Amino acid sequence: MNYSIPAAAMALLLLCAAVPSAMCAGTIGGDEGWYDIHTNVDGAAIYFDGEYKGETTGGILSVAVYSTATPYSTVTASKNGYSSASANLPTMPGAGEHQSVYLTLNPIQPTTGAIRISSSPSGADVYIDGVYKGTTTETVSGLSAGSHDLRLKYPGYNDYYDTITITAGQTVTTQAVLKAQATYGTISVTTTPSNAQVYIDGDYKGTSPRTVGGLSQGAHILEITMPGYEEWSNQFNIHSNQVTYVTATLKAIPNPTTGTVSITSNPAYASVYLDGVYHGQTEPGTPLVINGVTAGTHTVKVTLAGYQDSVTSVTVNSGQTSTVTANLQGGATGNGAIDVTSSPTGATVYLNNVNKGITPVTLTDLTPGSYTVTLKLSGYTDYSSTVEVNSGATSYVSASLSPTSTPTQSPVPVFGLLAGLGIAGLLAASRRRD
Repeated sequence: MNYSIPAAAMALLLLCAAVPSAMCAGTIGGDEGWYDIHTNVDGAAIYFDGEYKGETTGGILSVAVYSTATPYSTVTASKNGYSSASANLPTMPGAGEHQSVYLTLNPIQPTTGAIRISSSPSGADVYIDGVYKGTTTETVSGLSAGSHDLRLKYPGYNDYYDTITITAGQTVTTQAVLKAQATYGTISVTTTPSNAQVYIDGDYKGTSPRTVGGLSQGAHILEITMPGYEEWSNQFNIHSNQVTYVTATLKAIPNPTTGTVSITSNPAYASVYLDGVYHGQTEPGTPLVINGVTAGTHTVKVTLAGYQDSVTSVTVNSGQTSTVTANLQGGATGNGAIDVTSSPTGATVYLNNVNKGITPVTLTDLTPGSYTVTLKLSGYTDYSSTVEVNSGATSYVSASLSPTSTPTQSPVPVFGLLAGLGIAGLLAASRRRD
């Protein structure tokens, strides 16, 4: 039987006979062996010298190779979320043999996290560290681990502020309830005679003449008292960005039988007793005023936890004010604190010109002494106060911020308006004659 050899095969045989055997060894063919690639995670993609070979299942992928083929040199395993692993391949397996390679892929540790922000009402502008990120509801990713400043803005509502802590690889959620903006106005109180005590909605505001800002729009109660005069009380309305003027003429009591006692204490927030009857607490920079005290001698006791009681004998004269100042002795040792609040909230707090956060905030571990507290909020007049910090005690700052006034256009003078109309009429008549 005669067999014919194809021309291409004959050419290959002749070439192999004429050249070194090493060159013919790279020809694919011959018996198969296997590389068994083991990985510590399933689904790892395996590459031989950059050539994709498949994915591991059950932690292994067997790759068949021909014993006569050009050998591969390296194997690489990769998977999303893991660092790639590579190794040199061992000697080419012989026919029917298996060579094992073990690769370990380590998870990539996340360095960023995310926050999902919703608000009521929704659609608020979101700013993180001062950078606009969209509107609620919004998920912001790629934030570095640590603290970030969150701010939400929505027309007609106060800005919302918060400090968020991001944990790498996690998403935190926050639900912000925005507060509708309150509109504020001012009252200016004058009295006859002057130096009367002024109360607004039951809160002492000082003596007349007195201007009080930062009052919410709407109805309020004004009370005015003075030893020897009848109490004056009335309701008034506050209008947004306007000043309400009130003038009160006090009516003298013909034969007064009572007077007033004004008590201050250092430190403040001390309890005050007159003849053993509790009358309230002192406030920072504001005396506690007790009206209607019968003429004669009385005992004022001022107490505060951690301090020695102050007991003072005071003589009250009809129609006059007697003053008691209690400097409490003792107190706890160590540093003190300042509790800062504002209306509206969200004001930036500066302590001796150093930014300390936004209201409400408590500043702790302060060395006893005098401090300047300044509050700043866009659209409002800056507030500043000097606060005394005592050992082991908390001082308080409660600021009612006043909106910056919006200038109004001056009305057109009537004379100028009439003159303008007259000139216009003359010009029109002139045109008709022409």
